[in-house]
Amino acid sequence: MKKTAKYNKIIVLIGLCLLYSCEDFIDLDQPGTQIVAEEVFNDKKMTEAAMAENYVRLRDRVLLNGNNTGLGVTMGLYTDELQNWLVTNTFHQSLYTNTLTESELAIKNIWDGSYQVIYQCNRIIEGVSSSTGIATADKRGLLGEAYFVRTLVHFYLSQLWGAVPYVTGTDYTVNRSVSKTPEIEMHKLLVTDAQKALELLEDVPSINNYRPNAATAMALLARIHLYSKQWQQALFYADELIASGRYKLESDLSKVFLKESSGTLWQLRTGLEGVNTLEAQTYIFATVPPPTISLTSVLVSSFDPRDKRRESWIAKPAAAQGFYYSNKYRERQNTSVSKEYSVVFRLEELYYIRIEANIQLGNYKQALDDWNMLRGRYGLELFSELPHNWEVLLLQERRHEFFCEFGHRFFDLKRTGRLASELVDAKPQWQAFFARLPLPQSELLLNPNLLPQNEGY
Repeated sequence: MKKTAKYNKIIVLIGLCLLYSCEDFIDLDQPGTQIVAEEVFNDKKMTEAAMAENYVRLRDRVLLNGNNTGLGVTMGLYTDELQNWLVTNTFHQSLYTNTLTESELAIKNIWDGSYQVIYQCNRIIEGVSSSTGIATADKRGLLGEAYFVRTLVHFYLSQLWGAVPYVTGTDYTVNRSVSKTPEIEMHKLLVTDAQKALELLEDVPSINNYRPNAATAMALLARIHLYSKQWQQALFYADELIASGRYKLESDLSKVFLKESSGTLWQLRTGLEGVNTLEAQTYIFATVPPPTISLTSVLVSSFDPRDKRRESWIAKPAAAQGFYYSNKYRERQNTSVSKEYSVVFRLEELYYIRIEANIQLGNYKQALDDWNMLRGRYGLELFSELPHNWEVLLLQERRHEFFCEFGHRFFDLKRTGRLASELVDAKPQWQAFFARLPLPQSELLLNPNLLPQNEGY
């Protein structure tokens, strides 16, 4: 009977989460849910179920989802990675032609869905912090995960929109009139929360890489510092994580995106055993012309013919000419056991961060050692000395490493100030203000504190 009651409470909780997902984030936390919350956050399993719902949302609905509205596809179309073939998909076409408007419903859905994840993290942080029924060690792990996810989602929002609200509570009377956080202040908040996640997760045993752990928090901190040009801090976290020896680069590139990959820090597990990733279903096509999207010829032709990534991670339908797809994930159908999960953080990124930070700090030998190690892995000619145009070459190699992975190309071009210069050929209509997406018009109407609209829209 006790197990049945606990199961029913978990179902109630998930039902509440799904109910909330139908509302704008500013309307969440209506009175009347406190009793349920107290019961949920006094039970470890029920709190874990609440946290798991966040991973489900990220995997299936917003930002990290591998389908047509995830960052891989949207930012791939927005930049020069993907070509749109289904012109009747107005969202994809507006991304591909850079004609987004503030009234685009899909933009609002990304915004709302992201803040719903943040809201649920805040709910968990508040509930677990005051819980009397969860052991201290378990509290640390749950809080660490919630802080990590809250930081990660805010990070992506700030990269997409610029100044956005940094929401840390569940009081709807506050959230409904929240103001934008300046980007400089946003960075400080991201670092503070990511460090808090790291501290909470440091002593938590890591059973698997399906849930964020201390290494994942270190990877996020390295990325945040890289993006803000804080080279010493970026180097510190990248170096610590690589030196730990816990993760190893796969020598066989076809194994990088398998669920057992030794280089994966964090991946989003599928809901049922035997189910594989949405990415494979989204990117792979068997007929030409492609039904929805394909890799651009600009991307495919930019690879060195010797680059093993070109051979392993890009494919085309049999007998098709000129049409290519991302082959990082290969299992489109269900299998007896799941073979691939969606990889969010992997060790390769930390090496690229360490290379860039070391160069910026003048540690050229260390940078060259790492870079040549990676180039050797990919079958590329090694450097005898640091190239004079290393910025361009490193950006190109990151392009070939992370294409179709959660918007890396857009974020890299943006942080290096090369959006216009790199995209001018593929996107002749590109304008400077495209570095930020339009804020959803409906949100501006609901909350005037979000004004002004981003420049150009």
